[in-house]
Amino acid sequence: MIAKEQHGAVKLLFNQLGYFGPALVAIILTLNLSTKSKAIKIKSYLPYVAVFAFILIFAVLYGETYYEMRKDILLLENPIIILLALITVVYFIYQFVENKGNSAIDKLVNLPKTSIIMYVLAAAIYPILKFLGVLLSIQLFPTQFELPVINLIAIIPLFLFSIIFYAAIGEEVGWRGYALRKLQQKYNPFVSTLFIAIVWSIWHIGYFVLVENYSSQQIPSVVIWTIIATFFSTWFFNKTNGNILVLILFHASVNFAIMFAPHPIIVFGLHLILLIVVLITGSFFKKIEFDYDKSE
Repeated sequence: MIAKEQHGAVKLLFNQLGYFGPALVAIILTLNLSTKSKAIKIKSYLPYVAVFAFILIFAVLYGETYYEMRKDILLLENPIIILLALITVVYFIYQFVENKGNSAIDKLVNLPKTSIIMYVLAAAIYPILKFLGVLLSIQLFPTQFELPVINLIAIIPLFLFSIIFYAAIGEEVGWRGYALRKLQQKYNPFVSTLFIAIVWSIWHIGYFVLVENYSSQQIPSVVIWTIIATFFSTWFFNKTNGNILVLILFHASVNFAIMFAPHPIIVFGLHLILLIVVLITGSFFKKIEFDYDKSE
């Protein structure tokens, strides 16, 4: 479709524009609808400028190679990518910590004090579950599955890469930093989550069909997973008082865990169990209010 006609740097930049669509919409809506009189300073935009600058540099230098090599090999053979990704992610976090939610734009990436356990849980729970699913698949279907080849040295670089390039920042700033926060000011978490799940599913369908060239047979699984992931994300959001960095780590971990592909039945079972746990422990039917919402 659209992306299929493009190559190299142009294709990569087009994909990233799609990934960052939710964040761009959130920024535009925030600028248009904010009732705060305090002027939004240029430093509020610097974290996004840094991310876009890195993406642009990477696209120009490695746009063609990106689609021709395994990502772990690409990163290990070009350590400058790892260094730039690390600097970009650290700066993104630092700048929002420094800004302290002073403007409506800064509040899109809320970073309240959060237990380190939640950061670790967000980054590790899904890859671990998918890996255990692969082990179970090997036991139950030994002729169909084998352990994936994992370059342990590339794990952290791949995760950093996932934060920037696989929608973790672009989507979470929009869907959770803006949409979920606004919806939960009026509705309980269940209604808010269901609304985002529907809109997010429609967005995914459009993006994956037009940009990623998905077939119609793949769409149902995309919709089902999007709905489930929306409830997981709301759980993390509400358990951490709206910490968007936790959500960014969780989103990155989901995309990072694509390397683990258990049997579909096992994937369904793991997701169902996790969804039940999330619904039971998440207080989805009680309206909540965060401290930073009171100032709006």
